[in-house]
Amino acid sequence: MTARPPLPPLRTSFAEPAALTPGRRAAMFALLSVWFEGYGEDYFNEELEDLDHCVLQEDSETGDLVGFATVYRQTMEIDGTPVGAFHTAHCILERRFWGSNGLVRAMVAEMVARARADRSGRLWYWSYSAVGYRSYRYMPMLFLRHTPHPDVAPDDLDRAVRDHIGRECFAHYYDAGTGTVDWQWQGYGLTEEARAISEAKLDSPAVAQFRRINPRWADSVEILCLARLEDANLTPFGRRWFPDTPLTLTLSPGGRGDITTLE
Repeated sequence: MTARPPLPPLRTSFAEPAALTPGRRAAMFALLSVWFEGYGEDYFNEELEDLDHCVLQEDSETGDLVGFATVYRQTMEIDGTPVGAFHTAHCILERRFWGSNGLVRAMVAEMVARARADRSGRLWYWSYSAVGYRSYRYMPMLFLRHTPHPDVAPDDLDRAVRDHIGRECFAHYYDAGTGTVDWQWQGYGLTEEARAISEAKLDSPAVAQFRRINPRWADSVEILCLARLEDANLTPFGRRWFPDTPLTLTLSPGGRGDITTLE
């Protein structure tokens, strides 16, 4: 068997919307289109204008974009409790880099750092909608308490926060009864490559569990995931990823700051 060539080192950076050039936006959309079809480029660019920030992952030798995540920030009050959420709309990585957690780790580390630094008493969450197991798996991997959970229903506050985000981000496409998002867009959905599940993974208990949580994943139905960004809610693995000395990063005047990829 021929050994695969080593993957190039990656550079991870944070950028504000104003720092995204037309070329960078086009590269982001091209990556998105590998996994989703029927997603309009004009709509994607409109979404980018409302970002809090995005996380970019590039080949450190060529500067080519190999992955990105888009993050939105919102604050609210739920039954008298001040709440904030960082919502990840897209987190895309070239397939050859699957198995690398640098993009997600850097993204969530920054959220955890901002939640730790907030002295206002606001309760912070991370949320995203997952259409497949690879996305969902970060919930049980990093957090003790999260939704959806195969065995534990969310408490009243977590459910209310989830439903608020669902309505704000997904409007009538969100179903509070199931916690899912069904876009019902003609022509929109996962590409054939995204729908394909390796035969070797069909017997995986974790994949089978996810398919019970979101049985309509192959129809591009997404399930809204949510977890509190509290140290007490981190799993042992999460505490190793996000130690007490948090990641700190200040964007440069040009709207961009670099960090070393975390693995």
